[in-house]
Amino acid sequence: MQQQLTDMEAMMWALESNPNLASTMGSLMILERPPDPEWVHAAWSKAVAAVPRLRLRVEGSSLGLGSAHWILDTTFDLGHHVRYLRLPARASYQDLADTAVQWINDPFDRSRPLWECLILSGLPGGKGALISKLHHSIADGLGALEMAGEIYDFGEVGPKPKPRDINQVIAELIAEEKVAAVTTKSNDSGDSDDHHEPGGRNILGRVGSVASLLADRHRITAAGNDAVNAARAVANQFPGLGGHSGSPLWAERSRNRRLEWLEIPLDQLKTAARTRGVRLNDIFVAASAEGVLRYHDEFAVQLPEISSTVVVSTRRDGDDPTVNAFTPASIPLPGHGVGTEERVAYINSEIQLRRDALRSHRDLLGSVSGLAAALPSNLTASLTLDQARRVDLATSNVPGPPLPVFFGGQLIQRWIPVGPVSGTALNVTLLSYNDMCFVGMHIDPSAVAETKLFKNCLRAGFGDLGVRARIR
Repeated sequence: MQQQLTDMEAMMWALESNPNLASTMGSLMILERPPDPEWVHAAWSKAVAAVPRLRLRVEGSSLGLGSAHWILDTTFDLGHHVRYLRLPARASYQDLADTAVQWINDPFDRSRPLWECLILSGLPGGKGALISKLHHSIADGLGALEMAGEIYDFGEVGPKPKPRDINQVIAELIAEEKVAAVTTKSNDSGDSDDHHEPGGRNILGRVGSVASLLADRHRITAAGNDAVNAARAVANQFPGLGGHSGSPLWAERSRNRRLEWLEIPLDQLKTAARTRGVRLNDIFVAASAEGVLRYHDEFAVQLPEISSTVVVSTRRDGDDPTVNAFTPASIPLPGHGVGTEERVAYINSEIQLRRDALRSHRDLLGSVSGLAAALPSNLTASLTLDQARRVDLATSNVPGPPLPVFFGGQLIQRWIPVGPVSGTALNVTLLSYNDMCFVGMHIDPSAVAETKLFKNCLRAGFGDLGVRARIR
């Protein structure tokens, strides 16, 4: 049976009428050795059979003024979603990073399920790699980690999984849907009302029928104003900052991307947080802010305020772990003229206030997102992109597995997150794994031209807080 996208999922789907607002999550994993292809095939076939979102595609308008649904991909092809590549001779880790960022930013085939992975060999030292990408409408970072339980082995290498026959799985699901459709039709005793979908996805449902709307010019004006105001509300939520103009040094935007990363012992971040009585995420955001300011120092540019967004989880106990439960919170950070410790204290207080407020009003946020998804997508996308261009720094923190993880029988040695840039200057995402933290910098080089310099500045920013980050 068809399953309607949630309001947030529908909004992210609609926004991608503009490719600059792509909400693709990615990761780069470096493995001890290339994985066993048979093991990989078996693991992914098992996951597709177990996790519905991996075999569903989106059907419906991405142009707004309508709803979109998850439906079964009846022609699902695992070979499209799991691919292999051997890097050229003498390939470096920079070549790997360039391959990862290009592949992650290639648009999805929107007629298929919105996930793919690329398995690489030919790395220095005989290592392997796994690059994965997942559209944010499928799951948030925590939801993606829940899905990982069907694909990876945690703690130690388990037995090789038994492959599932995907064609048989799809055929059985098609048969079940046909039976369910017949049952639903026979039990349908009332007229449907297509203008009253949940979440406010049809803007006409807010102002009455088409005929009554057209008969009243004042209501036409009001409906148009409602549409624009709703789009502005969502643009300010995701991920705008009102009237703040952002850094003059980072004003340009493009669809080009670069990937850099740092590696940090987890216990150092925990110690830095514990000694200050704050959260680990506060240290991460503060270090990112220090990195931004140090970069601007190199060009003698004073930045009184850093326009930033911080991803806040709105997940509650009992929520479906595979469904999105997050929102970007717009938090301008103190810039030059404010001391490091004062900035940490401000971040700790402000993020807690935003987290409490957003969790308290989660249903309202969903309604606003649903209304935006019902609008013409070019309107919502234009306003959202205008706001995103004002954002200097987008950050996200994903708690990862606290123990070793294996894929295809091979140990994952490094797990580098690649968060969506979505029109901002750069996204910095921290993912904890085993006893390390990996900080991925997904950068628009038209904004942050000296990407290696920024990596060094971010490393120094962690150093300002007593945390020693390593550069690979």
